[in-house]
Amino acid sequence: MPQLAQLLEEYLTFVLSEDPIEATRLGVHDYDEQLGNDSLDALSSAAEKRTDFITQLEAVDPDTLSIDEAMDRSVALIDLKTKKRRHEDLHIWARAPYWYVERLGSAYSGLLNAAEDLAPAEQGRRLRTRLAATSGYLDTAQQNLSTNAPPLYVEMGITAVDGLQRFLDQAVMGFAETLEASLKGEVHAEVVRVQDRLTTFKAFLADLHPRAQGHFACGPAHFDFLLREFHLLDFDHQSLYEFGQEEMGKDRAALEAYARELDPNRSWIEQLEAIKSHHPRGEEFLDTYHAEMVRARRHCVDTYLITLPAGESAQVVWLPEYLRAGAPLGLMHTVPPFSNSLSSQLLLTPLDPNASAERQEQHMRDNCYAFARSITLHEIYPGHHTQKVHHKLATVNSPVRRYFSSPVFVEGWGLYTEDLMEETGFMDDPAVKLFKLRNALWRSARVVVDSGLHTRNMSFANAVDLLHREVLLDPHMAEGEVRRYTTHNNPTYPSAYLLGKTAIHALRARWQAQQDNAYSLQRFHDTLLSYGSPPVKLVAERMLGVGIGD
Repeated sequence: MPQLAQLLEEYLTFVLSEDPIEATRLGVHDYDEQLGNDSLDALSSAAEKRTDFITQLEAVDPDTLSIDEAMDRSVALIDLKTKKRRHEDLHIWARAPYWYVERLGSAYSGLLNAAEDLAPAEQGRRLRTRLAATSGYLDTAQQNLSTNAPPLYVEMGITAVDGLQRFLDQAVMGFAETLEASLKGEVHAEVVRVQDRLTTFKAFLADLHPRAQGHFACGPAHFDFLLREFHLLDFDHQSLYEFGQEEMGKDRAALEAYARELDPNRSWIEQLEAIKSHHPRGEEFLDTYHAEMVRARRHCVDTYLITLPAGESAQVVWLPEYLRAGAPLGLMHTVPPFSNSLSSQLLLTPLDPNASAERQEQHMRDNCYAFARSITLHEIYPGHHTQKVHHKLATVNSPVRRYFSSPVFVEGWGLYTEDLMEETGFMDDPAVKLFKLRNALWRSARVVVDSGLHTRNMSFANAVDLLHREVLLDPHMAEGEVRRYTTHNNPTYPSAYLLGKTAIHALRARWQAQQDNAYSLQRFHDTLLSYGSPPVKLVAERMLGVGIGD
């Protein structure tokens, strides 16, 4: 049997070569000219290979391994078993038309976003090759898809085609304009061919829709598997649902109490609407968010919250015009784990000069000062950018942990930082605190909707109504949220934010008790982020010497 290091190297090579689109997203460019093989034979062969890797890894005696090696083995097994179970339970290739279309979008955008690793001409050549492979990719999709697809998934596929066609017209064609003439012409020609093929694929989906009869719910068994084996949590679907309801009650009470404290004559809803009226003008967006980023970074340094590694940086810049159609407020690009950079970007969508005055006003209200402060700390300092930089540096000797990220850890950290910044005095503005309390209610409502949709026969309409009624999301946004929660890879993900935050707080309390006088926030955070992004329970076992539930 191969040594563990060799076995993990073989597994990572398999993962990246089997999914070239994901490899590009992670900053690995060895497979940029491929889209991957999703034929039934290839999917079956990959499933067999994963089973073989599981057998080999389980045969490795963990008692013979170092602490780091044992964590690497655990992470690889989590990844393998989760993918194996999803393959067996969900039959994504036959049931999720949107999956194929969204992967194409990721294949193209991954190359557009690779400017720090590739020269523009090389981006263009690899993009051209992926565009040329698209027709065959969609041929395979049509062969795989069946009437077992949920009607909602087919509708999402049709919507995804429309979005991808707009992305091609705006993003890809816009990027092509930056290329030299001959390559620009080749990319343009391939885009025309892809557009035609997408139109026929959309017609195929329209024909499939009335015959589709599947359901999106993954079911209690799959949901419980994810909680137990992917996230390493001591919940099942029933206890999670009850936890979400309990947290909603607490968060609603806290929000209402704080609103009464601020103004007993106005509801929290009325107060939030007033807060949104205090916003920067469109031309002030960059300066506003940049100032909040600087302020949050200074707070992290001045209060010794966390080490900011040498070489890290983050910028707030305008989102390129060709990417704005699918990002009404903007995008966060954290540093890919295998790229050459330690820099992230918060990309903001500017006001559309052609939009109506009403739409421009709504855009500015959505970027109110309270939102700008809360989102910047969550996304940059000390949020996702900071965590991803630590992740990258901490896993320099562990490629498998550099590749793997647990939603409970990553999303839990993002939500935890909101509590942390409030605790250490950063959220001294009552408007920001009120926004935070509303968002806490939203995160707990996600738990109820997540478990309800997949294990309790909650309907799509009822889930939308809950988010609109309890959290005051507008119906359009609530529908978009619920649609995302139904997708094949999202069961338990919406719950990961609150579950991860709760686990990190619990770990911090126990670690502080152990450390006594040696404890500091900075030391806790640096230690917490020094293992990559595995499930919080694995980190707890390292930091405490026991499992977090012990």
